[in-house]
Amino acid sequence: MSKAAQPVSNEVMLLTERLKQSKAESYPGISDQDYFLISSTDTVLRHKGLSSRQIEDGITDGTNDGGIDAVYLFVDGQIVEDASETTHGHTPQLELEIIQTKDESGFKEVPLQLLIDHLPLLLRLDRPDGLEEEFNPRLLERFDSFRDTYLAASSRFPELSISIRYVTRSSEIPHAKVRRKAARLEKSVSELFPDAKVAVDLIGAGELNTLARQRKSTTLTLRLSESPMSPEKGGFVSLVRLEDYNSFISDENGRLRDEIFEENIRGYEGATVINRGIAESLRQGDDAAADFWWLNNGVTVIGKRVQPSGKMLHIEDPQIVNGLQTSRNVHAYFRSGRAAPEGVGAGPEGRMRQILVRVVETRDEAITTQVIKATNSQNRVSAASLRSGDPFQRSIEEYFQRQGFYYERKRNHYKNLGKPRAQIVEVLELAQAVGTILLQQPHIARSAPSSLVRGKYERVFKNTTPLEAYLRSVLVMRSIDAFLLAEAGLSGAHDRSNVRFHLARAATAFALRSSRPQGKAVASLDISLLDSDFLGRVYEWVIERRQIAAKATGVQDLGVLAKGGEWATEIDKLLSKYTDKTRWPVTLMPPRAG
Repeated sequence: MSKAAQPVSNEVMLLTERLKQSKAESYPGISDQDYFLISSTDTVLRHKGLSSRQIEDGITDGTNDGGIDAVYLFVDGQIVEDASETTHGHTPQLELEIIQTKDESGFKEVPLQLLIDHLPLLLRLDRPDGLEEEFNPRLLERFDSFRDTYLAASSRFPELSISIRYVTRSSEIPHAKVRRKAARLEKSVSELFPDAKVAVDLIGAGELNTLARQRKSTTLTLRLSESPMSPEKGGFVSLVRLEDYNSFISDENGRLRDEIFEENIRGYEGATVINRGIAESLRQGDDAAADFWWLNNGVTVIGKRVQPSGKMLHIEDPQIVNGLQTSRNVHAYFRSGRAAPEGVGAGPEGRMRQILVRVVETRDEAITTQVIKATNSQNRVSAASLRSGDPFQRSIEEYFQRQGFYYERKRNHYKNLGKPRAQIVEVLELAQAVGTILLQQPHIARSAPSSLVRGKYERVFKNTTPLEAYLRSVLVMRSIDAFLLAEAGLSGAHDRSNVRFHLARAATAFALRSSRPQGKAVASLDISLLDSDFLGRVYEWVIERRQIAAKATGVQDLGVLAKGGEWATEIDKLLSKYTDKTRWPVTLMPPRAG
């Protein structure tokens, strides 16, 4: 007699239906297992507001992944994407997120045992020899980034938290044996970092559903010291106690509310002279002769709707558009414990000193952009930093939308609207494509992508470049990605990442018969020329250039070559020779261009 099928719990049914619907909307072309990983990661790290690309970049799942499916590192609340651009504030806060997902109905001991065996090796600050034989390059790159970042911040006594998440579809309480494994894993990691906060979370269907239902608060309340001033044209100005301001910018777990700084284009600048000055004025305490607001320009908040109520302001969708440096220093000051405990006198530090807060009520994007530019136009902020409100960025967004794509000018705007992932183009993705094809710097696109939206911004986003060239650059990269995934037989996403930019740079040059194609030429590129036969021939040519660079430099590591300039130089030299002699090899021409 066959065993009766076990009934499916309500939580599992709800999770299954939610995943089915959201996969059909955003990732229809991938497997259920791959989508479970992406969706679970997005849900578990919802409070971080990661974009789809950031989630995908952190995935390490595959051959030799050590049982680890995704790894993410945050410094002072900001995800580390480009270690060369990472800055550290006073007592930096490092958060390492390690995620393992299993698209199955229960928790098992084996996945946790894999982590017990492997994490102590991967987390060692003195990197053991021979890890390349056990783990895939993408996984090692993520842990190398953690190691380098932690060591670079070590002189500032960083606060470290390590969260290990084991996620399944289970509706049952984990078995005692599984819980013991989890406790053993937590202990083994804690022994490596005794001062760190280490947590192992077992997350099933019920927890995933609960996290998915949570929405970031759209309305926050700011407690004021006195009733605010409100001039005829609207808006509010008031002093706020430091303690109350810290409560406004912190969530229920004491973390900084990253989501309310999405419009702040300045970015945290680390231990600059100005930030050290802010931190020092905070450390002087309430007994200081000068109030904090005397020494600080304060902060500017924009809200879609602002409702005053006595000494309160209820702000819908608040965005702090100026004052990120001040806010992070205030939050770090209270988080560090330097604020004195409640006792005799005025009570906790920060109840006496004040910060100046300006609140502007508007739904008009033009006014929002005007306020952002006006409040962030000090000399130390480059024009590049004003990118999200740049009229040219709006033009790109409008053009892409007419072509059926969604340009994510504002972080996660279209992701949150449920648009298909394949039709969303993020700012950094576009910058890497342009840096590769129009600037001919594939090694920079691979090694220092953040520089393309900072120091090189004006070159990447030139309003004289045809809008068609921007979309063509993205489509070239996506054609390359499809080819590498299907045809090249590379061992994993990490290897594809190391080849894709160099191949895109060369393929565009051959397709256009130009060693340095400009915007007008790229705008006219026929993407259909980039078929698998043509790209296969160019791929072999690009790999030959890599072998020449490896021999000249003595460097065999594919990642090092991809990020250095030697491989790109070898490609440039031969392409320039073809251009100078106006003699392009027939065997490397696309079908209709030969």
